[in-house]
Amino acid sequence: MANVVQAVFQCASGRYVSFSDTSVSDNTTTTLKTGGVGLNQTSNLDFGNALVGETVVAGFIMTNAATTGSVAATFSFGYIENPDGSVSVPVQGGGCYSNQLPMLCKPIRVTVGMLLKCQTTTSDATEVAANVAVVCASGKSAIFQVSAVSDTETEILDLITGGSIGQSLANQRIVKMYATFGNLYGLNDDGGGNSFFFIESPQGQMKGAIMPVNAREGWYADYTNYGIPIGQNDTLKVTWGS
Repeated sequence: MANVVQAVFQCASGRYVSFSDTSVSDNTTTTLKTGGVGLNQTSNLDFGNALVGETVVAGFIMTNAATTGSVAATFSFGYIENPDGSVSVPVQGGGCYSNQLPMLCKPIRVTVGMLLKCQTTTSDATEVAANVAVVCASGKSAIFQVSAVSDTETEILDLITGGSIGQSLANQRIVKMYATFGNLYGLNDDGGGNSFFFIESPQGQMKGAIMPVNAREGWYADYTNYGIPIGQNDTLKVTWGS
């Protein structure tokens, strides 16, 4: 299924810019470019080219199903990518949003080569992608994802490097996270799993619990504050009960 995605960002200068794609494929990381209907801006520019020299302070990504009347489109994650391919900062998103733009976790000075990326999916009984966006006290950010396995503990891995949370964020302290899970019946509808994602120490002790949202319709991915120190052998996991 294809989804309609539109994002809007606010700059410290007072400038606003819209990014849009009317045919985003499910479970595919997509680069959004400038776009919108009847807006006085240049279309089809990458994030870095559109906003070079600006400092972006707030933004949000909105998802809608391409089929009229459907509410199945759900936001998985979004982020601004550095020119070297690393995550600069996650971006919040959801099915709709009626408030002022949420602030980014840190202002981003835009340079050429930066990209705006996101992923959406269709909320149904078969959707099992578990997604976590992480921000650390140092400013380091990362996106983690895995396809959950029914009634089985599964590790959620770094989207960019493929490493564990311990390998990606060793000696970092997580201060903010949001998580999404687009399954229509939730994360643990048969009681065979856990109703949250969790971070474990090498000894199997739980260091953190992250509550995912099905970010569609009237729901969106909102940050939760944390204070979790990460060791090099820590793991991020999901046990989907279905």
